[in-house]
Amino acid sequence: MAGSIQNTILLFKPETTSGTSAAPTSAADAVLVWVDDLDVKIEQKMAPRNVVVGAFGAADSLPYARRGIITFTTDLQASGTLGTAPAWGDIAICSGFAETVTATTRVDYSLVSSGIKTATIAVEWNDRVETFVYCAVDLVGVVIEAGGVPRLKWQAKGLVSSVVAGQLTAPTLTSWIRPEAVSTVNTTKVSVGAVTLTAGALAGGTQYTFKSLNIALGNDIQDPDLVGAETVGIYGRNATAELVLDGGPAAHVAWVADMHAGTARAFGLVHGTTAGKKVVVYAPNSVLTEVGDAKEGNLLLDSLKFALPPKVGNDELAFSCL
Repeated sequence: MAGSIQNTILLFKPETTSGTSAAPTSAADAVLVWVDDLDVKIEQKMAPRNVVVGAFGAADSLPYARRGIITFTTDLQASGTLGTAPAWGDIAICSGFAETVTATTRVDYSLVSSGIKTATIAVEWNDRVETFVYCAVDLVGVVIEAGGVPRLKWQAKGLVSSVVAGQLTAPTLTSWIRPEAVSTVNTTKVSVGAVTLTAGALAGGTQYTFKSLNIALGNDIQDPDLVGAETVGIYGRNATAELVLDGGPAAHVAWVADMHAGTARAFGLVHGTTAGKKVVVYAPNSVLTEVGDAKEGNLLLDSLKFALPPKVGNDELAFSCL
């Protein structure tokens, strides 16, 4: 009998030693995932063996390694308590962020280029339990769109540890609190320009009404073919962003000039209305690569695409939960 995607349970836990299972449990490590884009698959690596056998036929292939690709989406929501890490914090740590907790005040996430943790992921998927170790994670989308739920879209790649028929125990998901929808009431306008982030507070720049913000971290995840070890890791990143907003003619002309001059700008916004449930998203050094128009029926908005190079290093993107 066919299974249901709604019976999926996903467990995620950072590893102390990369490649050694962190033994995630349904009680402590369950992830609240969206049905949208949820996918788990195993990719078998094959060595081609194209030999002549005196007749027509396909080339032979020899298996030598396998990898798991796990794609999932979570809410972008703070923990509800000041100074307590959000439920997605462990996933961020395995995608290249460092977590800094300021007790009773806020939790900050800033990028790093070394010492990035890997994770063990276990998934109940179509009545199978598939377990993966040495998982490196890419943040493929920060999605903040008017009239929607703020989301974080992830993709993990790891080594296949086991695949067995069966089910996980019921998950505990209480740490994943319900977010607020992106709206005029719950979300600030987006600030663009000379914007700074200090101790969780945005300042400066010009505020604009916006439709959507999409950011991709662009982690370079590699799993080299080596004899003697199988590893997966992050070896670089190429962060980008797209912002659809209502800037008006004068701002649009100024952005075209900025793009032509290669002038970098910062941007940031705050989502959430209550202390403990606010998330700041900030990029300090956005370089315009495309300025255009986004069509919404007869409505025309401004569309800005950015490269997000580091300003001083490991600062392309930051989150603050406060």
